[in-house]
Amino acid sequence: MGHVYVTARVGDPLRTRVREVRTLVDTGATYPCLPEDLARELGLRPEFKTSAVLTDGRAVDAWYTTIYLEVLGRGDLVPARVFSVEEPLLGAFALEALGLAVDPSTGEVKPTRSFIARA
Repeated sequence: MGHVYVTARVGDPLRTRVREVRTLVDTGATYPCLPEDLARELGLRPEFKTSAVLTDGRAVDAWYTTIYLEVLGRGDLVPARVFSVEEPLLGAFALEALGLAVDPSTGEVKPTRSFIARA
């Protein structure tokens, strides 16, 4: 299927700073992951440090934070991890929260159910 990317709107929980970013859809990742510079730009508040296990098995320290995330017009507050990552990742938790999934036959992100925005 190859890599799947979507355009997402990412911001602080109050949406005072929101930026449109190209994100890699990583169904193997649990949470959205943001680069540290993007988190600083958005004024995200690090809530606590946690450990994140990467696909190669390494554990890294990551900040836990809450972000506003919108994909295909569906937006909500979701937990995210902030650490030294090359590009923003959209994980399975965020896809599920927004009622989205990757269609393996087309490689597109599509709605899985109706959605009512909570944020």
